[in-house]
Amino acid sequence: MPLRHARVIPLDAATVDRIHRTAARSVFWELDPLGDAFGGTDSDVDKAAWLLSRTYEQPAVGFSIVDPAATSGAHATVLMCPPSAAPGAVRMPTAPFSADAFCLTSLHIDAAVAGIGWEAVLIDAAVASLTQQSIPAVEAFGVRSDRPEELTPMCRRLVDQRTLIGLMDVDVLESAGFKVVADHPAIPRLRLELPPAHDLLTEREIAELLAAVPVGGR
Repeated sequence: MPLRHARVIPLDAATVDRIHRTAARSVFWELDPLGDAFGGTDSDVDKAAWLLSRTYEQPAVGFSIVDPAATSGAHATVLMCPPSAAPGAVRMPTAPFSADAFCLTSLHIDAAVAGIGWEAVLIDAAVASLTQQSIPAVEAFGVRSDRPEELTPMCRRLVDQRTLIGLMDVDVLESAGFKVVADHPAIPRLRLELPPAHDLLTEREIAELLAAVPVGGR
């Protein structure tokens, strides 16, 4: 049945449980990776602790698209933080994030609603929030759809695990106004100067995107 009342909510101390189930488990970005080149990608306890700690430092640690009829979880979640709170980013071939930028670390979304505009809704919500906080820029690592087959073992693993760690498609980020600032065949780093030069989605456009999408369940 159509999910006609989906809405976007900020993630703060009162709503940190309203996140996508994969986002609730993955701590790829949040934990220091030095002890294990790719360990610590599935820990809901560590992620919950990280989320709660960030709510004391940020007005919102991200945004979720939720069904108000549900009491927990979300259909999609984007998370954001300063570079110092995302030590896992060191694994990326185009790391580090710029020191003056906030980072969009991950976007997790149900397969049933992927690719129909919900990603843009979440990214715009994050951009609007960071703009209001006078943050000068926002950056994210993207994954290319036309990436080459020959990659280093680490890059290949990052690409293979893109859904678990929440890597966003380069096309999605570029559609939101991001520009490549550190290029790579598979995982470039992109940046958007704030305030953005383009208009964000209007309330009507957001409502239309969230209105009549058939969702068979989470």
